[in-house]
Amino acid sequence: MGYRRADGVVHEVVDGKAMLVDLAGKELLTLNTVGTLVWEALPELGDPATMARHLVMQFEDVTAEELQDDIRAFLDELTELGLLVSDD
Repeated sequence: MGYRRADGVVHEVVDGKAMLVDLAGKELLTLNTVGTLVWEALPELGDPATMARHLVMQFEDVTAEELQDDIRAFLDELTELGLLVSDD
């Protein structure tokens, strides 16, 4: 399953952290460094498995499978907030 940014979500990265605002202005979220890496990878890598394979080398003590599960949970949370759309 792939994910993409929802239409109208505005984002800006400041000091390595992405700030996301939905079009209606109802959601404002500041992502930590890892969340920002995932957010920035979305347009190119779209699905958790691909992201995990590309990002796992940046983290110690985590397997690609664990990272994939964490990424999927994070993307599902952003989807629930209306900041992402699932392509299932």
